[in-house]
Amino acid sequence: MKVTYGKLPKEVLEKTVFRWLGARRKDVLLWPAYGEDAAVVNAPERCLVVTCDPITGSRKLIGWLAVHINANDVAVCGAKPAWFSSCILLPEDDEALFASIVKQIHKAASELHVSVITGHSEVALYVSEPIIIGTMIGVLEGNKYYRTGGAKPGDKILMTKTAAIEGTAILATDLSEVLSSKVDKPLLKRASAFYRKISVVDEALRIASTGLATAMHDPTEGGLLGGLYEMAEASGTGFVVYEDTIPIAKETRIICETLGCDPLKLISSGTLIASVRGDYKKLITALKRAGVKATIIGEVVPKKNGRKLIRSEGNVENIKSTITDELWRILSEYPPSSTSRLAV
Repeated sequence: MKVTYGKLPKEVLEKTVFRWLGARRKDVLLWPAYGEDAAVVNAPERCLVVTCDPITGSRKLIGWLAVHINANDVAVCGAKPAWFSSCILLPEDDEALFASIVKQIHKAASELHVSVITGHSEVALYVSEPIIIGTMIGVLEGNKYYRTGGAKPGDKILMTKTAAIEGTAILATDLSEVLSSKVDKPLLKRASAFYRKISVVDEALRIASTGLATAMHDPTEGGLLGGLYEMAEASGTGFVVYEDTIPIAKETRIICETLGCDPLKLISSGTLIASVRGDYKKLITALKRAGVKATIIGEVVPKKNGRKLIRSEGNVENIKSTITDELWRILSEYPPSSTSRLAV
C-alpha cells in the first residue's frame, strides 16, 4: 500500500478534528478551520495568537526551523511572536545532538526576541529521526487579525522573496553529499544559507500595518501552489497565477532540476503570500525599501473560475486538491546516512 506523507486532507479534518473542539469558549475569536494555521484568543487587555506545528522533514536544521515556522504562523495573523515551547522527541540518547538542537532553538528565538518558556524532551520508542513539535504565542499588534480565509475576488496576489526557500535550504543541507558531485560547490553553499531567509515576521507585520491585505498565509507543505490552494479553500475563492511572474532563485532552480522536482510544489517557508487590494504598488515599494522583494503573481477570482497556474509554455494546470510536497518524495529516495542527523 502506498503511503502519502504530509498534511491530512481537508475531508479528514472536517470529518474528525473540526467536529470535536472541546468547550465552545466565547474568548476564542478564530477557531480551527482548513488553511488556518493559528488561533486568536481574546485575553484580558490584549489578543493572543497561538499556533502549533511540527518539524519532521529536516534533519540538520530542525531546531532553527521549529522556532521560525511557528513564528511565521503567528506573524501572518498580524501578531508579534513572544513565547515558544517545544516537545523534542529523540531516537536515541545523544546528548551532543540534543544540545545542538537546543542551541538552534535558542539562537532563532533570541533573534526574534522570543522567550523559550516551557517544553519537554525524551528519547522516544518508534522514533527514527528527531522530531520537534513547537508552540508559539504572540500578541496582536493592532485591533485587526488576519485570516488565511479572507481573500476576495478582485484582490491581487502578492508574494515575497522567492519560491521554495525552506526546501532549498533543507535539500542543500541534508542532501549535501548527494548534490556535491552534481552541483557547483559555491552554489550549494549559498543554497545551504537559505535558512537565514526563513522568517517572514518582519514583512508580515509591515504588510499588516498597512491595512491593504485581506488575507495572509505562509506556504509550507505543498509549496507555493499548496499555500495558494489552502488560501483559496479557506476563502471560498479561486485564483489565477502565472509561472513567468513567480520569482525562483537560481540556487533553487538548479537544485530542483538536479533532483527532478517542481520548485512550486516544494516546501516554501520564507515566502509570504497575501491577497491585497488598494495601492499595492505603494506596498511593494515600502517592502523594497525594507529590503524585501515583493511581486504580484496573479489575482483572486470567483471559485467557479477555478484555481489555475498558467505555466511558462502556456499550458494551464488546474489545482484541484491538496498538493503533496516534493520534499517527501525526494527524501524517500535518499535515506539518511549515518551522519545526516548531526545538527549544524
